[in-house]
Order: sequence, then structure tokens, then C-alpha cells
Amino acid sequence: MKISVVVPTYNEEIAIAGNVHEIVKALEGLGESWELILVNDGSRDNTLSIIQGLARDNSNIKVVSYPVNKGRGFALRIGFRAAQGDYIIATESDLTWGSKIFGRFLRELEKGETDMVIASPHMEGGKMENVPFLRWLLSYLGNIIFSFALPGHLTMCTGMTRAYRREVLDALDLESDDKDLHVEILYKALDLGFRVTEIPSVLRWKKPEPGVKVRKSHFKFKSIFKHLLLSFGIQPFLLFGTAGFSLIGLGAIFSVYLLILSVLGTRVAGRPLLFVAVLLILVGFQTLIFGFLANQSRELKRQLSRMARDTRKK
Repeated sequence: MKISVVVPTYNEEIAIAGNVHEIVKALEGLGESWELILVNDGSRDNTLSIIQGLARDNSNIKVVSYPVNKGRGFALRIGFRAAQGDYIIATESDLTWGSKIFGRFLRELEKGETDMVIASPHMEGGKMENVPFLRWLLSYLGNIIFSFALPGHLTMCTGMTRAYRREVLDALDLESDDKDLHVEILYKALDLGFRVTEIPSVLRWKKPEPGVKVRKSHFKFKSIFKHLLLSFGIQPFLLFGTAGFSLIGLGAIFSVYLLILSVLGTRVAGRPLLFVAVLLILVGFQTLIFGFLANQSRELKRQLSRMARDTRKK
């Protein structure tokens, strides 16, 4: 059995050598065959020359590089293609999840009860340390949004640090170039019937050493909006169902109000509010029907994906 670890890198010349040595040390302790694939995502500093030097010193280290920064999703897709292991792990270069995460992933996959393992700080037993409150809050809210759209009550849908059986990634037609790749992998794998589990983990941002650039959060509120749009694409009824029931509810409130006025002797015929109430209810039901049809289309696509996977197996 061989383990492949894929690590995207971008402008990390100050810390990358030490981080890679820590990863290598952790992998050597597993007692399994392994390879470390470092993907240089168009770094503009000396990251490439440093990791190429590390690869010359250790035949288990491979370097994949391209000249222009294209995003984490693209880097991971390139790394996955280069990976030759039976198990493929994706993670950050700075071991924010600790050096023991590789062994924990390996043990979970070897149980034979899952196809993908996700490190989660949001489930019971997991946590974040030295992470800015806003970054934690936005991560938590973003993952709650996806938990409604995806099956399995998952708590960490947006994280990169995961372990996969090779057949999972081989079965997926991946397209995203940015961080949306993490969600794309998840919902496409679930569509195909692959099993996904989480393990409680600690995400610990390290305090920077002298000369090392302080790590900043680039997670913005616009990410929440993107997550909403993506979750609606995964589960259309979330959008249309919410909108439909809201319109019907508002129309019902107006109708009850008009009914009370009518009982009290006030003439309601011809009132604009009556027209608005009826219109809201009708549009609400139409929206629900559209949401139902969109969900059926999504389910059909899911079934076709599974049929295509089964056909490839044969």
C-alpha cells in the first residue's frame, strides 16, 4: 500500500523547508510506502527552487510546478493527477492539523468502512486554536449552510485536509480552480454513493517565527454568499422551498387579517391587499412546484452519475 500526500504551496520560501521536514518526519513514522507531492502554484518567490532542492535530497518528494498562480483547487487537481498512492491525503504545508493527522487518516481508511475522511474542528472533540474569532465564525456559518444542502450531517464541508481512497478521486470529474473544489469533491462523491466520515481534529494556527509573515485570514463575508449560491445549486429546494413557503406564509397572514376585518364588518372586496394576498399564495405554490421539479432534475443527474460510475466499473 502506498500513501500520497498532496500539498499546494504559494510564496512560502521562508517556512517551506522546515514544514516539509516536519511532514516527511511524520510520514516516515507511519511505516508505509509514501510520496509527498509539492505543487508550486505559480509562486513569485524562491519557493520552487527550495522544494526542488528538497526533492533532489529525497526521492519520495515530487515537485509539480507551473508559472502562473491558478488557485488552490487547480493546484490540488494537478496534484491528484500526479499521485500514485492507494490513499491520497490533501493538506496544508504548515501542519496546522498536527503531525498525527496522517496516522489517524490511515487508521480510519483501513477500517474499510469509509471512502473519504475529513478532519473537522466543528464536531464534538474538535476545535480551533489561535484562529481569529471572525475566521472561526465565518467558517462555522459556511459549514452550517452546506450541512443543510448535503446529506450525512457533516460539520466540515469546506476544509482541504482530507484523506481519500484512490477510486474516489478517479471517479470524479473535477472542474473548480478555487476553494470551491472542496465542496465539489464532497457533493460529487456523495452523489456517486461514496461513504464519507469525519474525525474530530484540532486546527491550530502556529505563532509565526521571527521573519515569517503573519498568517492572515482571507475568508470574507462574500464567501458566505458564494456558499449560499453553491448550496442552492446542490439542493435547489433549499432556495425555492424557502421562497415558496415564505410567500405562501405572507399571503396567509394577509388573508387572515382580511378575514378578521370581514368578520368585524369591514368591506374587503376590491381592496388591493386582497389581490396581493391571492397573488402571493399563487406565486408561492408555483415556486414550490418549480423547486420540486428542480430537485427531481438534480436527483436524475445524481442517478445518471451513479449509472456512469457503475458502467465504468464493468
